[in-house]
Amino acid sequence: MLAAKVLKLVNSSFYGVAAEVTTISRAVVLLGFSGIRNLALGFGTVEALSEMGSKSDMTDYWAHAMATATAAQALAPLVNRRTDPEEAFIAGLMHDIGAYVLAASVPESYGDIIMLPASERLRKEQDVAGFTHAKVGQGLLKFWDLPEVFSNAARYHHDVEVTSGEDQPLTSLVALADILATIHGGSLITDASENDLNRMCGAVGIKPEHLCTTLNTIAQKIGEMAKFMKISGAGSSLEKAENKIPTMTCVVVTTDESRRNLVECLLKHLGHETFPMDSYFNQEPGGSEVGLVLVDPQALSRDQLDRLAVYLVDQSTSMGVLVENGTTIPDSMTAWPTINFIFGRRQLAEIIQMQPA
Repeated sequence: MLAAKVLKLVNSSFYGVAAEVTTISRAVVLLGFSGIRNLALGFGTVEALSEMGSKSDMTDYWAHAMATATAAQALAPLVNRRTDPEEAFIAGLMHDIGAYVLAASVPESYGDIIMLPASERLRKEQDVAGFTHAKVGQGLLKFWDLPEVFSNAARYHHDVEVTSGEDQPLTSLVALADILATIHGGSLITDASENDLNRMCGAVGIKPEHLCTTLNTIAQKIGEMAKFMKISGAGSSLEKAENKIPTMTCVVVTTDESRRNLVECLLKHLGHETFPMDSYFNQEPGGSEVGLVLVDPQALSRDQLDRLAVYLVDQSTSMGVLVENGTTIPDSMTAWPTINFIFGRRQLAEIIQMQPA
């Protein structure tokens, strides 16, 4: 049964082999023994958790697990220390395994907890269950006697001090993949900061442009991989999320080019169009279609921000302020909803719904 699954997966477009693979020996040549082992671990993990069962709807859990696994696999060839893509995939798939255990243990309360941003979620888990999903995941993977790199990724993927260091490269990779998966998904929220993201990228040698490419890879491959793993609904979770807000034309107001590129990358990945800032303020053709303006207050002077606020209030657009920890918001924009530089579909929908009267 496992052999058939491996052959079917190797021959899928997910791997893009030029000629059909008909034997396990050929699959081993292509993926290596560790690749085959890790695929077996993946199938085994899904089956083990399915047998455990949960009264909670775990569709979003599986969608996030598959997105993280796919992102980790895509990032693996790009890092500055050799990382097996299949090992990265399995580490990503199992990084939140403790959450599944908690959902099965305290189903009456965990459905709301899993939707919280990471820092709040960890505190709430500790209060309600006495353990965080990170600690439970580490304990389970150690109990299963799996390699320490997997249990470390489960335990420390929310610990920025660990993931921005050089001692646990696979954990850093999974932490980055976790953020990208949360951006990509429709329900979960990331509270990672721009600074966190930059530190993690620096730790593993990932360039910012690789993040956008990886987001596109998630979109292309998550559904196919979920189908092979027989994870019901994991590929359709995003489709439901895409219907929550209409496609909009957006302007990012900042003089920081790296921030503009990051925010525009996220907007485009979430299905929106972007319009040049200068063209918008020069009232060039197409500017009237802008429906959302996001302002970076750290890149402009107070006088510029105040004049900008007056101008934007007169426009029929939604507005938001891009913030990091410690960002000072001018009085002229305090009534506007705020959004982190690292945001996902759910966070974007919320600021549109929170527009001032």
